[in-house]
Amino acid sequence: MTDVKLQKAREAHAKAQQVLEDLEAAEAAKAATLAAERDAREIEYAHRVKETWRAEEEANSEAEKAARARFYELVAEEPWFVAFAEYRAHRFKRGHILNAAQGAQSRLGETATVPENRIYDATIAEDIINAAEQRAGEIAADFADELDAKREAYVSGGEA
Repeated sequence: MTDVKLQKAREAHAKAQQVLEDLEAAEAAKAATLAAERDAREIEYAHRVKETWRAEEEANSEAEKAARARFYELVAEEPWFVAFAEYRAHRFKRGHILNAAQGAQSRLGETATVPENRIYDATIAEDIINAAEQRAGEIAADFADELDAKREAYVSGGEA
């Protein structure tokens, strides 16, 4: 009886082993198929990117230009920007004034006495920082005056 049970157990094991091997083989085949399909899609995608990148870059470039134009439109409507542009325009106006005066002297045959235009550049960030530093100095000076006034009031016998 023990031999029969052992034989049946061996047969069940062999059958289960075969089922397991079949399932593992099917799983490996499925994984290989999925990997091959993925590779094929990856190659297809690479071809698509290669064929469409110029059009996509052109569309992106146009969108960038439109966004920049919209940015300039919005900034140009800001009162602080209008004032900044007016302030910076005087740099260019000076050049036109000096060029006209130099041209007039030259046309009249006179010795050039009009100075050359000083070309200088500044960024809005630097100008904002300079304006902030100037204003901060003014605020700090007002604070120092208040401290002096408190000290003077106290020393003079008033309240501090």
